[in-house]
Amino acid sequence: MRYTFKLADEMVEVAPRSLANELVLAIGDRDCKLVFDHDRSGACQLSLDGRNYQSWVARDGDDIFLKIEGRYFKVTAFDPRSLVTAAAEGEGSIRAPMPGVVVEVLVAEGDEVVAGDKLMTIESMKLQSTVKAARDGVVKRISVTAGSEFNKDDVLVEIDGE
Repeated sequence: MRYTFKLADEMVEVAPRSLANELVLAIGDRDCKLVFDHDRSGACQLSLDGRNYQSWVARDGDDIFLKIEGRYFKVTAFDPRSLVTAAAEGEGSIRAPMPGVVVEVLVAEGDEVVAGDKLMTIESMKLQSTVKAARDGVVKRISVTAGSEFNKDDVLVEIDGE
């Protein structure tokens, strides 16, 4: 499984490659060996590819705050499912997982769709993802067009399941 993190203004994909004796992560296009040991105070010893760093870590919801060798970083974790498929809520409303812009709309109002069909492509923080139908039904309303900007939780598409 891949995880997506926002570090500064850059989206970074991380995937575990090995969880055996050492943690090996694919970070972008590079494999890195990671050893991480921390205590309750947040102080931690971080070893990345054999290089040791004195660091500190704290978490607040999806935000992770790191201090590594005097430099501060804010890392935001994203649930990979929310980046690929927008969450369906209420009466078939599909809401934006984060602010962004519509790249392409792939359906029209009145189209019949089945769960998993691609509805549109969106871009958030330089990362494109596909919004998919969460249920079978008919596209009742499309609230955006290609090039439209949207905010987190805005309704992008409504699907009528009846």
